[in-house]
Amino acid sequence: MEHVSTLEKFKGTLVGCAVGDALGAPVEGMTPEAIAEMHGRVTGFIDARFGAGRITDDTQMTVLLAQTIVEIGKFDLEQAGIKFGRWIAASDAGVKEARGVGMACGVACRRLNEGADPLTSGVDSAGCGAAMRVSPVGLRYYHDPDELRRTAVLQSRITHTHPEAAAGAAAAAFSVALGVADDGGLDRPGLVERVAGFVERIDRGMSVKISGLTDYLDASPAEGFAYTGTGGHVMETVPAALFAFLRSPYDPEETLLTAVNAGGDTDSLAAIAGSVSGAFNGLAALPARMRDEVEGRDYLEGLAQRLYTLTPAGKPFRRPLF
Repeated sequence: MEHVSTLEKFKGTLVGCAVGDALGAPVEGMTPEAIAEMHGRVTGFIDARFGAGRITDDTQMTVLLAQTIVEIGKFDLEQAGIKFGRWIAASDAGVKEARGVGMACGVACRRLNEGADPLTSGVDSAGCGAAMRVSPVGLRYYHDPDELRRTAVLQSRITHTHPEAAAGAAAAAFSVALGVADDGGLDRPGLVERVAGFVERIDRGMSVKISGLTDYLDASPAEGFAYTGTGGHVMETVPAALFAFLRSPYDPEETLLTAVNAGGDTDSLAAIAGSVSGAFNGLAALPARMRDEVEGRDYLEGLAQRLYTLTPAGKPFRRPLF
């Protein structure tokens, strides 16, 4: 594997999220059998639902979280609450559509717009809404695991208060951080155990489920997804996304297509898998026909660059004056 710059990994993470989201949106909720019957194997954007290459709330909320961080310089709970609330309010007013919003995110964001404290706005849900959007946290704090864990859990609480949701978000963010630091020599069982250990004190069940992936690293998609599940429950979505990535860690196209053709919550599953794969492989490794056509690519690259400048890798070296 050729050396990939940290900046390119940041860009790959956000664009990879959007590509996975847009690939999966038209087949969300379908079984793998129904996908195969209607489309064969999905290999590119489908002009359905919101349109070919169009993103959903998975990427929209990822952008909101990234904007929060770059506006303040770090994650800020109040700022995130304001942005989430205004986002859903603009959609409800017909200004700009919030596409495909899950129930927990919708309820919590409307509470925020009505003035709720972001510490109490969340719903007791174990959905994957906090995990699907968390990649900017993995980028901002890739060098600081303790702060990454704390922030991933805190941003989860705004919409999802269940420990499983928090653990899933932490697992996804930490996987992105490991991708930023990767030098091309990935130890797959080692990654599984590191991620499982990282979330153990947040939720034991999530840790055990992720740890179980070591038995499926070379399994077929059918076998692996039978173990993980592919639904919107975070105990399924995050392990499934990691499984899709670990089957082909240095082949983003195969990772994305494995996730999309799995059925179930395909946009979130592929958004998380795309984020992690983008962090490991960088922007240029994403399929050109997808990265060039996905909605908002230029903006996402610029946002990634702004995140990068906040981190140690993005700060210019300064020689001492004396």
